[in-house]
Order: sequence, then structure tokens, then C-alpha cells
Amino acid sequence: MDPSEELVQYIADRIFPRYEKYYSHNMVHINNVIENMMMLADYYGLDKDMAYTTASYHDIGLNIDRENHEKESAKILRDDKRLKDYFTEPQIETMAIAIEDHRGSRKERPRNIYGECISDSDRDFDILLLAKRQLATSLKSYPGLATFDEHFNRCYDYICKRINQNGVFNLWTNNPVLVERRDKFQKEYLDKNFTRSIYKKEWDRISSDGTKEKIINYYEDY
Repeated sequence: MDPSEELVQYIADRIFPRYEKYYSHNMVHINNVIENMMMLADYYGLDKDMAYTTASYHDIGLNIDRENHEKESAKILRDDKRLKDYFTEPQIETMAIAIEDHRGSRKERPRNIYGECISDSDRDFDILLLAKRQLATSLKSYPGLATFDEHFNRCYDYICKRINQNGVFNLWTNNPVLVERRDKFQKEYLDKNFTRSIYKKEWDRISSDGTKEKIINYYEDY
């Protein structure tokens, strides 16, 4: 069963417009996360309305506090009175806890299955997409870094911290589609020279077409 049409329309009307001034976490990213989350909802038999809502709200607080955006996003979900038309209080709390636990850098297992699924759905197992998002976030959040190599090395080291004690990029779920994507991504990403070449092409693009200045001065996500 698909998520409620009425709920989907409410989110489209009232939540998605808040991502319009986000660059790294725009609707391309949100729709990718929703697609992954709905796949995992099918795989694990989760509530489709809860899965869709969790994915839709998970980054909404990024313009408030980058370092604590998961808490800000969860607060926005908890405070959205309209969601009470669709969910019980325990369901809302389950989704909020999942959002609080979604960050890929988190070392502790998320506290519920929705948290495990949104965390894994949020991972960019695509180097070009990751380059676009990471470089933008680095430019916005680390203005003291001046050169491409400074930004790239920070980005690369940050992602490599997601390698777990088993020597692989961490996944909380065991969905075979995501595992296959992870394994392909890992093989390519750990070739640092290859990865650097992709990031450099993206850096050159945003440096030449005005995107870099817009990331710094216009977009609101970090």
C-alpha cells in the first residue's frame, strides 16, 4: 500500500517548499532518500506513511543548526500539529527518534528500525552526487579552507570515518540492493586518486559557473 495521498499532498504543499533554498539537501536528495526509504519499508514491512514522513522531514532543520540538524528536524516534526491528523503520539515519537538518529557519522545503532532505515537511505553511494553535496557543505561550513585540496581532504577523511570495525562502510540494514551499492561505491571511493578526480571536476564546474558564490551567499543549508 502506498502512503496516504492526503498526507503526501500536505507534505508537498507545506514541507517540500522549505527545501527550495537548500543546495546540498535539495529535493533531488530528499526524493532519493524517500525512494530508498520506501524500498526499505517494503523490505521490512514498515508503515508506509511513517516511512515517507520520516524521509521527508529528516533534513528540514539544516538552516537552523548544522551540527544539531537532526534534533532540529525532529523538533519540527514533533511540533507539526497537522501530523496528529495522521499519526498517534507514539508514532510521531518513533519518527522523531528515527530522525534524531539518522546521521551517517553516528557510531551507535539507531534506537528503532525507522532510524536504521532512514540512516541507510540517507547514504550517497554515488561519488559524483556525493562530491556535489560534500563540496557545497564544506564551502558553506568551513570558510577558512581556501584551496580545493583542503576541502577535498576534509571531505574524504569525513566519509572514511564511516568505515566500521569490519573494514566496510557501515550499513545498519541488510537490504541486498543497498549492500550491492555500498560494495561498488567502496571499491571506487577507496581509490583516492579516482575519487579526487571526480571531486576536482565538480570543483572546477562550480568555480567557473557562479555556483560556488551562490552556495556561499544564497543557499541556507550547511
